[in-house]
Formats: sequence, C-alpha cells, structure tokens
Amino acid sequence: MTIPHVVLDTSVLVSGLLGGSSVLVLKRWRQGSFTLIISSEIYEEYETVLKRPKFGLPASLVNEMLSFIQEESHWVEPNIQLNIVRDPSDNKFIEAALCGKASAIVNSDRDLLDLKQVEGISIIPPWDFAL
Repeated sequence: MTIPHVVLDTSVLVSGLLGGSSVLVLKRWRQGSFTLIISSEIYEEYETVLKRPKFGLPASLVNEMLSFIQEESHWVEPNIQLNIVRDPSDNKFIEAALCGKASAIVNSDRDLLDLKQVEGISIIPPWDFAL
C-alpha cells in the first residue's frame, strides 16, 4: 500500500496544536498515515506563525513540532511559480503539492477549498480528511 503524500496549510497545523478541528489530522500524520510534503517557504511560514504570541503555544511544543517536521517530512523545492489563488501567499501550498506529487492539500481557507482540486490534487478541509 502506498502512503499518500499530503500538504498541510498552516492553519491546519495551528488548529491541531491548539486542540481544534485538526487534532486528528496531526495524529494521523504522527502515526504514519501520510507523508507530509514541505518546502522551505512553507516551513518558514509554519515557524513564523507557530511562534506568534497570540497562540500561546509553549516554546517546547513549537520546537518539538518543528523538529518533527524537519525530520519526518518529504522536502521539495518547487521549480514552478503559480498565480491561481486570490491570496498569492497560498500558491506555495499548491506548488509544493504539485512538485511532491501530493494526493491532497488539507486546508481550511475558503479560497483554496473553493478550487476543490488542482491538476488532480484534492483540496479538502481537515474535518473531511481526518475521517
């Protein structure tokens, strides 16, 4: 059985760490149900957002998660630049998904969810993906 490759939007990561609707998504990843696709641009956003004081995440939890991401993800460096999402900063998730041959992008952003899929890659909310 092939393990699916998946891109997680930053909001999914934050929600999972805060005990929100994405907890099961992070649990499935840690259990090896899918391989996380990551690029340096996505990692930088993860790091910046997770360290924001407004989330109140303990530094130890943030560092543990960032280390796990570094070690347990499939890294890609997209050689394409897309401009298909209203918020240009979200294009990086689609670029990584295409380069990493992902089967899905898990996201709670309406702009991406409205696309439903890009070149055969499903864009699904965390509450559907965690099933």
